[in-house]
Amino acid sequence: NYIIKDVLVDGTSVGAVATYTFSSVRANHTIEAQFAHDCPSKPFTDVDITQWYHEGIDYVMLAGLFKGTSSTTFEPNSAMTRAMLVTVLHRLEGNPAATTGNSFTDVASGNWYTDAVAWANAKGIVKGYDSDTFGTNDFITREQLVTILYRYAQYKGYDVSVGEDTNILSYVDALNISEYAIPAIQWACGAGVMQGDGAKLDPQGSATRAQVAAMLMRFIENVAK
Repeated sequence: NYIIKDVLVDGTSVGAVATYTFSSVRANHTIEAQFAHDCPSKPFTDVDITQWYHEGIDYVMLAGLFKGTSSTTFEPNSAMTRAMLVTVLHRLEGNPAATTGNSFTDVASGNWYTDAVAWANAKGIVKGYDSDTFGTNDFITREQLVTILYRYAQYKGYDVSVGEDTNILSYVDALNISEYAIPAIQWACGAGVMQGDGAKLDPQGSATRAQVAAMLMRFIENVAK
């Protein structure tokens, strides 16, 4: 989405006006509209628009995938919960109805995340810790995040072969990656979805809301096409 940043009439700024009327036209004139990206994160007092995460937050807000934690806060550095992530993917998919009921005892009926968890579990996108426990309010780790994105990409039929030859051993904490997450992290690094922090991937670290926003933006732009 774009907004009018400025309007130039014969090279002179008249401000970000929506309309402009020439009067007593007796010669040729030029009018130029300059546009800028809409900035939905501007109302959030805790979002620094000079920081690396700004573009990702604007992207997911414009796409309707994220909401603020209040009318004035986004909490970019707060950890993302498992329920939050599944709800975001459910929105990305268009909020489809779940084809089966919820089987997790820690997923409350009629809550904001219930349908999303049931849908994602039915499609094989998420799994619980066991048959009864999903870990609704647990902070999602970075390796869990990319594993869920990997399964979602497979569910959508996207090409995930890009990561098969990706060498992740150059990261100093590569041995901290859980075995189940290795293919997903190889794919995420190869597809440009996951980026390390310097020489580290921090697979066991909690994924922040800002990090998830940035990864989702890269996923949509690099994979979902």
